[in-house]
Amino acid sequence: MPATWNLPSTTAQWGVQDVERFNRMPFWMAMQQTKQLPYWSRYKDLFGTIKWKTNMGDTLVGVVNEYSPKTTQIHKPKYISNTPLRTVASHFERSNTARIYRHKFESPQFHFLPSFRDFRTGQLDFASKDLNRQVAFGFDDFVRWQIIQFSPNVFVVGADTPVVTGVPVGPPGEGNLVDPKTAAVFQTLGAMVGANGYLDFRAICAVRSAANNVIGMVPWDGVPGTPADNNYMDGKWVLMGEAQIYEALTFDQHILNNRPLAMNLLNSKFRGIISENILFRQERYSLRFDASGNFPQPEIEAAYPANGTIVSGTSTVTDPGGALRSEVVPNPAYVNAPFGIALWLGNQPYDGIDIGPPPSEFASGKVDTTRVSKLNWNGEVRITDDLLINYGGSSGLDIASLDTNKYGEFLQLFCDTTLGLIPKTPRYALPIIYRRINYPSLLPGA
Repeated sequence: MPATWNLPSTTAQWGVQDVERFNRMPFWMAMQQTKQLPYWSRYKDLFGTIKWKTNMGDTLVGVVNEYSPKTTQIHKPKYISNTPLRTVASHFERSNTARIYRHKFESPQFHFLPSFRDFRTGQLDFASKDLNRQVAFGFDDFVRWQIIQFSPNVFVVGADTPVVTGVPVGPPGEGNLVDPKTAAVFQTLGAMVGANGYLDFRAICAVRSAANNVIGMVPWDGVPGTPADNNYMDGKWVLMGEAQIYEALTFDQHILNNRPLAMNLLNSKFRGIISENILFRQERYSLRFDASGNFPQPEIEAAYPANGTIVSGTSTVTDPGGALRSEVVPNPAYVNAPFGIALWLGNQPYDGIDIGPPPSEFASGKVDTTRVSKLNWNGEVRITDDLLINYGGSSGLDIASLDTNKYGEFLQLFCDTTLGLIPKTPRYALPIIYRRINYPSLLPGA
């Protein structure tokens, strides 16, 4: 006879104990681990540094020797029998100016109760790692934005005149003040990008030609020697940008047509130095902007639909995690931003500023050994209980609702940073504005 499925089981109903009679845990909670893409710094130790000297003001002026320019293509001396003409060569110097910056990072105040009763342990340790991550973001973003704002030239892929000069130049606006290169400037530059203004192999080689022949940039690895016969000036360059730039080389038609036979791009990715002298360095969060010239935030908190109840057959259980179903994900506005900025770097266009420790009387307890708080601006995440607590009066400034943390119920993580970067030869860093594509294998002509 045929098999019969899903028949009800028969259970004797005489003398069965009530299954809901005893206490039980409503949920079993288990820690889960997930892998996330790591963050790597590309701007830490990228350039040389100048040590800051204390008690010398708050502005650093760097001085660079400049050779006298070559002012003619033709040299026509007089005959030896006539009075000779003369050339007077007068060298000069130029100066660069920088100020140092300071920024603080803090966590919310932590109450002891979550660490006492909540399931997840080690919450302060994770919060410390998270704050350190934000400090790393801040340093890289600071250096990169300084480079962008100080750059006197911009390369726009696909524009009629790719090297754009005369762009606004200067230090970024302090805090929330306006930058020299505003959103309107980036909007204009983005509109100049060609319809096929992707940063492909030919465009990358065009940037190299501009660096060599238009801007007169010294390569990343320094001043090269005299070119050999049947050769041109050697020297390596650095291209800093998003992964898609390098990924696209696998499908680049020029590379596919001219690759060595040993280079298998049909079954593997492109690898190695681009055109023998261009080093590619991938950024974790590259600069991207929209058609209005605004830079969207790279990540957002995405809230998923809350599972208020879990239904299984005739049983319904309330989900206590229904309100906690959110995740940090890439921001669609950032992922789909139409324009990107890569950096073409020559030889040491900037110097970092090694600011050193704070004044000794603020950084140590030598004057008064009973001091608890000490000034420390080296980026170290610290913990404190030196807090003012608001117990929620009728207004935030109600003196009756304020108290010190004398019971030690609250803690807070904090970090103090100082940053500085001084231009040396800013034209040796060239921002490249190009049209982005998230799927390099679908590039037109690939």
